[in-house]
Amino acid sequence: MKNIKYILRNTLTIFILGILFISCESSLDDAYDNPNAVTEIDDAALFTNAVRSLVLQTAGASSEFAGQYAHYYVEGSTARRPDQYFDNFDGTYSRMYNGFYGGVIKHIEDVMVITTTEGTRNEVRYAMANVISVMGFAVITDAFGEIPYTEGGKGKTEGIITPKYDTQEFIYKDMIERLGESISTLKIADPAKGYPGSDPLFNNDLDKWVRLANSVRLRLGMRLRLADNTLSKQVVAQCLNEPLMEDPTHDASMIQTEGSGNSWYLRKIGYPLVKMSEMMIDQLVNTSDPRLSVFVAKNKEDEYAGQLNGLNDIAFGVSKYESKSNMGDAISSAESLHYIMTAAEVWFLRAEAALAYDGDSAKANELYRMGIKTSLDQWEVDGVDIVNFLASETTTLTGTTNEMEEQIGIQMWVGITPNYFESWSHVRRTGYPIIAERTAAKLDRGVTKGIMPKRFLYPNAELSANGTNVDEAIERQGVNKIDTPVWWDKN
Repeated sequence: MKNIKYILRNTLTIFILGILFISCESSLDDAYDNPNAVTEIDDAALFTNAVRSLVLQTAGASSEFAGQYAHYYVEGSTARRPDQYFDNFDGTYSRMYNGFYGGVIKHIEDVMVITTTEGTRNEVRYAMANVISVMGFAVITDAFGEIPYTEGGKGKTEGIITPKYDTQEFIYKDMIERLGESISTLKIADPAKGYPGSDPLFNNDLDKWVRLANSVRLRLGMRLRLADNTLSKQVVAQCLNEPLMEDPTHDASMIQTEGSGNSWYLRKIGYPLVKMSEMMIDQLVNTSDPRLSVFVAKNKEDEYAGQLNGLNDIAFGVSKYESKSNMGDAISSAESLHYIMTAAEVWFLRAEAALAYDGDSAKANELYRMGIKTSLDQWEVDGVDIVNFLASETTTLTGTTNEMEEQIGIQMWVGITPNYFESWSHVRRTGYPIIAERTAAKLDRGVTKGIMPKRFLYPNAELSANGTNVDEAIERQGVNKIDTPVWWDKN
């Protein structure tokens, strides 16, 4: 009976939020039906909606899949199926795919049309929209691999109903180039031509927009490290000569979306339950990391108790799941922020680059420690605790190059919290922290034979409606399975 009440309450919550969201989308769709109406819509409102949609959809990509794949937490009930490495989630894959194309991509494409149309041309607004467009496409391609890119999201503006799929290699190179163009424009831009009053990320602070664009460019450049090392080195060198995010005031974050609060808070008060992973808690406990109380709540026994990822149904049934630790309030309250890029991540990327490209372990160590300190500052950890933690062995790189890369990778995994989608991409790219193949009898091997999933499946609706183009993508990329790696994933 108790479970039925949870289900009913959660269903009602989702239904109400869905009606509100659909109503908002519907008001815009009415205008899209008129091919001449797009230039009459206030592009400032579209821009705001696109930014909010980017945060909403990125968080949504994390909620059921990425956070469990990257071993931050385990969801209860049937929401645990992704943690068991199953792949029968066509409805969820479809919601994410359509959510991005029907949300952030649709709105930002309209903004880009308006800001390049004679009479409403505005290169500053276009440059800002270009950054959001790249960030939206980056999530989609990192989730699925090859996607509609050059023709993606142009159904309303150009009438392209069955868009071609572009290779991820092309997409990445183009996104990097586009970010470079936005940086050049925004560095010398007049803020009055931006989005004063309509920018939910930085309140039209163009210096922060330059730092965001360049930091995302650095992220993409490092993503190419094993796929195209020459281009990666070139891009990283360029990024290091431009302003980057340096402290938490530069972080790109916001409450998930107006009116609905934080999705993790809805889970905490509703259904399904979410419990923090044994892997995450062990990392924090074993290193005396002061972020433990930030990310994890004590259970009823006043202890930090993690749930092991990947348990089969029998083992899960006797695992005392409900007695395990919840998410900490800092990342699961109604007003908690969602982060899409942080200064801490940037410092860790710089540390990895210094080690891999400069061979400078001393410089890498300095940047690594800055990443840790910036993450601690981001979560407002007490100053004394910061000093003590920075004096510990954990915060100094030691050992071989591979061992130092692993230390950087683990701390980046901790520091990216709660941007779980980005962390899943980080683990796929670097291999750190090591998420071992599941071989124990109590663990589910799923459809991947125990290997962490590499991508999402193309939705059945897309396979049906745009089959020729999807088939060509599958022919290039590999079978449409969750253990088929995307182009940049060489680990």
